[in-house]
Amino acid sequence: MNKIQLFLQRWKHRLFVFLLVLGPGLITAVADNDAGGVATYTVAAATFGMASQLLIIPTTILLAITQDVGARIAVVTRKGLGDLIREQFGIKISVLVFFIYFVVNQGVVLQNISGLKAAYQLFDLPWPAMLIGTCFLLILLVINFSYKRIQRIFLILIFFYFSYVLAAKLTNPDWIAIAKETLIPQRLGLDYWFTLIAVLGTTITAWGQFFVNSYVNDKKLSIEQLRYERAEIYLGALVTNFFSLMIAVAVSNTLFKSNVVVTSGEQAALALRPLAGDLASALFASGLFGASLLGLTIVPLATAYVFSELFGYEGSLDTNFKKGRLFYTFFSMQIIIALIIALIPSVSLFALTLFVDYLNGAILPLIFFFLIKFSEDKELMGKYILKGFSRFFLRLSAVVVTIAVVVSLVGKIFRLG
Repeated sequence: MNKIQLFLQRWKHRLFVFLLVLGPGLITAVADNDAGGVATYTVAAATFGMASQLLIIPTTILLAITQDVGARIAVVTRKGLGDLIREQFGIKISVLVFFIYFVVNQGVVLQNISGLKAAYQLFDLPWPAMLIGTCFLLILLVINFSYKRIQRIFLILIFFYFSYVLAAKLTNPDWIAIAKETLIPQRLGLDYWFTLIAVLGTTITAWGQFFVNSYVNDKKLSIEQLRYERAEIYLGALVTNFFSLMIAVAVSNTLFKSNVVVTSGEQAALALRPLAGDLASALFASGLFGASLLGLTIVPLATAYVFSELFGYEGSLDTNFKKGRLFYTFFSMQIIIALIIALIPSVSLFALTLFVDYLNGAILPLIFFFLIKFSEDKELMGKYILKGFSRFFLRLSAVVVTIAVVVSLVGKIFRLG
């Protein structure tokens, strides 16, 4: 066998292993751009244009590093973050962490079901019946399907996000001007920084850090597969922020330049029609549908995983309903609560978008604390302990995000007062 054949054979093997581990990193990262994420990027871009994407490069790096750390902890320890929090900090801290986590996640679930409701309304479908049918179908699929079959559904839903790429293309963007507007913001102030934290909070979510950790555990990856999983995680970080950039481009080139104020993804889709045509509007609505469906499945799963881990119950997509009834019941309960609220015709939960995602950003320092604590523990991690650039960047980000959260919160309190 010559050198070329050896080279091709080696890369064929690597590609096979990469496809084998494909899922947790890509799905979790893209799902961060759920309906709430779409609404947040939309509202932010309509208000501040491409300046809303000022932090896209450091956010991409931080997303990759935090999810890499979560996956590393899962593969090395064979435990979820919830398990480790319970074991090392006790049940009282576990209850407090879960309460905060549940409240924020339930807000995100409400965002996603609101997005699904909006998508059905945009396509002139009978939204009450469609919403009820979709929610119960999702519950049945998660309860009855195996891990592998559910993952295939997640990967298929990612293709809906490409509609934002096409929508952005239809606005005929000037890429040089976009780069300049993104990296050199013209408008500053407390509202701007509050919005940036909301954008950060919808990209790097607390639930995302728990979910990738639990999902990797559910996939049962080995130490030997860790480097391939890391590559998949970095790919996921690039893909998800590429989609968020495309949303911002589509909105900035139309709504922002025309001074059109919107508070939701639904309003954005409607407002795009006279500015970019029916196709752009339909594409935006299609993306909203896919994002809502993905988020409506993954976020309740993330909460159910943490509930099971923190309180020592069976929690896995490969567990039948009898063994994992608390896991599946908790998953279903969140969707049903959101469904009941969303069926009220006058309710539009997108109005809470920036505040819910700000809360996601505000609890990141707590999540960073646990990631740093566990990833730097030699007894837990052995030779896979976090070090080098990743350790430095994670610690620096924890400090910067904490300062930004405190400053923007104080500013909001004084402004409201």
